[in-house]
Amino acid sequence: MLTLPKSLKVDRNTKAESKLVKRVKDWLERDSKDRKGIHASDLLDPRKAYYDKTNPQPMTARMVGLFFVGKVLHSFLLSALLGEKGTNWKSDGGSTIDKELGISYSPDWKKLWKGVNIPGEFKTNRSKYEQSTSDLKSYLEQELIYQVGEQSEDGRLITLMLNLPAPRGEGWGTYPQFRCYDVSVDKSGLKEYRAQLIKFRKLLERALKTKKKADINKLPLCRDYKCGRSQCPHYNDCKPEGRFGLRKWDK
Repeated sequence: MLTLPKSLKVDRNTKAESKLVKRVKDWLERDSKDRKGIHASDLLDPRKAYYDKTNPQPMTARMVGLFFVGKVLHSFLLSALLGEKGTNWKSDGGSTIDKELGISYSPDWKKLWKGVNIPGEFKTNRSKYEQSTSDLKSYLEQELIYQVGEQSEDGRLITLMLNLPAPRGEGWGTYPQFRCYDVSVDKSGLKEYRAQLIKFRKLLERALKTKKKADINKLPLCRDYKCGRSQCPHYNDCKPEGRFGLRKWDK
């Protein structure tokens, strides 16, 4: 082990941190400016999508950190998966428009098999335990949108678990580990899910058109971890029914 000089000083530079966050924030925001209309991700939490579109808010330092890690890891993994030389920062770019659904969608990759494009989605996860189907629910909601768009009964999901404990015999602590899943649904399931997506899209479109509270409140409440005063910048405007005014959500 090397011995550090006694004269060594290490001082945290908060000004440099602020500048770095701003640079990364600007980069992330430039990369997302081209998205117009309703996207698949808007249907996952359509009420939040409404407020994001009508009252966009600047990214917080927390959002910058989370989105940056996800963006970088996406580019690295997809470049490796697609056999790129080096890193292709646009490897997950591009959208497909489904006119009947009335949305655009962007699977991370597609693999042609028997005349059908099998869409795949990649996610990072910070949980410290193995994921069950219920834990994967939000990922599966998104993956199924892509399967509906591609009319594919099959799909793929990859998660990079950043904090899983090392398996027995592989040392102590945690390290990032991949988990791969085959996702399948029958034709009737795809049809039912498509109808649900169209319903949510129409509700969102109406709310965006009228901006009436009655129409906004027809949009489903966002999932728990995205709601609350400390989690959502729109909490005071939204006043989610059954949540607003309660200590659990107001803190």
